Amino acid sequence: MSEFAQGAPAWWDARYRQGSTPWDQGIPAPEVLAFAAQHPGEGRWALDIGCGTGTHGRALARSGYRVAGIDLSWVALQRARAAAHAERLPWVGVQGSAEDLALFALAFAMALDVGCLHTLDPAQAGRYAQALRRRVPPGGHYLLYAVHPRQDPAQSGPPGLSPGLIEQVFGPGFDLIWRQQGWQGERRSDWWLWQSRSP
Repeated sequence: MSEFAQGAPAWWDARYRQGSTPWDQGIPAPEVLAFAAQHPGEGRWALDIGCGTGTHGRALARSGYRVAGIDLSWVALQRARAAAHAERLPWVGVQGSAEDLALFALAFAMALDVGCLHTLDPAQAGRYAQALRRRVPPGGHYLLYAVHPRQDPAQSGPPGLSPGLIEQVFGPGFDLIWRQQGWQGERRSDWWLWQSRSP
């Protein structure tokens, strides 16, 4: 994969083709399943940011959401589409970055991010948050999973974002409903549930 710039679409495609995707276990996170049980879709739209092969998006679709996924990897999107089609689930995918949410002309009742935001730098995270506020109207939810920054440069995995930065970029447009602290291996991590508020 050295011939591809890290983080570029071709780099992600190569990771998926080689099966080097520890973040994609094919099992929906319990937090996503719990949210879907408490907030069924009832035909509303959900946005899956950094959707990968669509594991979490399909879980939302099974609970009644129509799901739009966005990811840099065309390989992952094709796999997500095939899996959703096999289950006859309402799913569409768009290739793009998390900052490209203007690609959608939809309002989303909820947005989900399991491991995309923490791959971005602070400036990108700020643009992402601004774009998300335009796509999730007041009352809509945003469910986020992110790891903290590396404490040791030798640690593997995404760069991570501090909880303080996450609160800084999402606080202006969203109210925090809850935050659940945990661990991903030796790294601290958090689940966050936010609700969009009126400007």
